[in-house]
Amino acid sequence: MTRLVVLGPPSFPALDLLRASRVDYVASEELATLRDSVSGTDAILITPRYARLLGELLPFATRLRWIHALAAGVDQLPFDALRTISVTVTNSRGLYADALGEFAIAAMLWFAKDLRRLERNHAAHRWEPFTVARLEGKTAGIVGFGGIGRAVGRRAEAMGMRVLPVRSREGSIDEVIAASDYIVLSTPLTAATRGLLNAARIASMRSTAVLVNVSRGAVVDQRALVEALRERRIRGAALDVFETEPLPPDHPLWTLDNVLISPHSADHTDDAHERAIRFFLSNLSRFERGETLENIVDLTAGY
Repeated sequence: MTRLVVLGPPSFPALDLLRASRVDYVASEELATLRDSVSGTDAILITPRYARLLGELLPFATRLRWIHALAAGVDQLPFDALRTISVTVTNSRGLYADALGEFAIAAMLWFAKDLRRLERNHAAHRWEPFTVARLEGKTAGIVGFGGIGRAVGRRAEAMGMRVLPVRSREGSIDEVIAASDYIVLSTPLTAATRGLLNAARIASMRSTAVLVNVSRGAVVDQRALVEALRERRIRGAALDVFETEPLPPDHPLWTLDNVLISPHSADHTDDAHERAIRFFLSNLSRFERGETLENIVDLTAGY
């Protein structure tokens, strides 16, 4: 039987599925406890927000053969150390794509229909008819056309939008940004994508364009974005991710009425963790049968 160490609190709700499946595991968020348990483990399961512990544990995990991240993003993993050992890393990419695709479309509609204005008028008991926009006929530029990007694209096309994808090895990001009414960032955070939407690219956006970021905060030059939003050089931004999380209470983004802020929870559906654990259990069966695992992370590319 596979010996498993879970980086995360024993109270993590979805771990009930591990117990029900009679998986032999130890779960903890305490480094000392994990060090004592990891020496004989075959696999490590990382729950969201606990990837930071992995680097401290790798020197003690002498039998480790597999690491699985319940999250889709793996930018916090210690890739330099992982490349020096014989270990397979997998993640949960694709499991959260539909929820993020829905959020991206909701954000576009929030701006097209000016829902903040409706909320403001509702609170003021003000009857104020105004003109709204359609998504039909608009252009959605999607930077990063993996599972999340494709989920956004399918929904955008269903709304009658024109979709311009930018994949990692093809397509001109600059041409897409200049041509798009809505720019959706859904690329993983790597050395190549950090600061991808820089000040020059933000400056090239249409004045009526909206940025939707479901990627990572560090993909965007946040200071340049704040300036563009404050000066109304772009229409707005819907942000689920930020350079610093939680977003500090005194951050200027909170004060801007052309920003929709989501606390990195656009993919937090009521069944998200359960689905991720079920995917892990499916991969665990493959691992124990000696089969190729699904969602293998490229340790060189970093995603």
